[in-house]
Amino acid sequence: MIKFFRRIRQELLSDGKFYKYLLYAVGEIVLVVIGILIALQIDSWNQDKKNRKLEQQYYCRLLEDVKQDYSNYEYSLELLNVRINANNIMIQKLLDDTLPLESITPNLLKSVKFSNRNYRATTDALEDIKSSGNLNILTDLSVKNKLASYYESMARTSSIIETNGKAITDKRFFESKDFVSSGWIKLAQQLNGIDTTKVDLDLLNSKVNFTAEIREIMLNDAMFYLGINARNKQILKSVENEILSMIELLNSKCQKPND
Repeated sequence: MIKFFRRIRQELLSDGKFYKYLLYAVGEIVLVVIGILIALQIDSWNQDKKNRKLEQQYYCRLLEDVKQDYSNYEYSLELLNVRINANNIMIQKLLDDTLPLESITPNLLKSVKFSNRNYRATTDALEDIKSSGNLNILTDLSVKNKLASYYESMARTSSIIETNGKAITDKRFFESKDFVSSGWIKLAQQLNGIDTTKVDLDLLNSKVNFTAEIREIMLNDAMFYLGINARNKQILKSVENEILSMIELLNSKCQKPND
């Protein structure tokens, strides 16, 4: 092909047809430029196809993260229900002045169980997209805006639940003045935490003085726990529809076939 064009140029020059040669040269340049543009366009198409495939993969990974969020949501809600139920049982038993400490103790630990466990959104895929500089790969602006709103909402929810949970932990484990008479000895026994080869259990139990004042303090604490747990449940429930909506959206993007 190159020899063919070279022969044409030589014939035009040898015949003194400079004007025709000039037109031919311009035409040849145009053909080269068109060839380059076509090659660039093909390369652009190929890159765009790769980007769209990567975009779909990102949507699928984000979907898995949000599905994990829903699993975490269900587990966190279950824990809150366990604590709220224990709070109510504990309150009712504390209202009965005839019931001994041993009947109240089993619900004491349940009422504060995993209070410091926070609900957090799973951000593995999002962090990978951001750290790799591929945020622009997500071309659907509507989806990007909804993702931003979703993760902001999850972070806000997490912050509130964490603060409330810390209030329970601080009150139970740092503000309490009498762990002996408020049931923690009985809990330690139930959990096999007391080594009777090292601790005189009878002497320790003799220190328990479950007075009306202690009962009143525990009742107030139980009411405090119940209020915090009920509030956290309300806050957690408020994000359920957001999670389900995001799952539905990302599922549609994940299943969209590549062009």
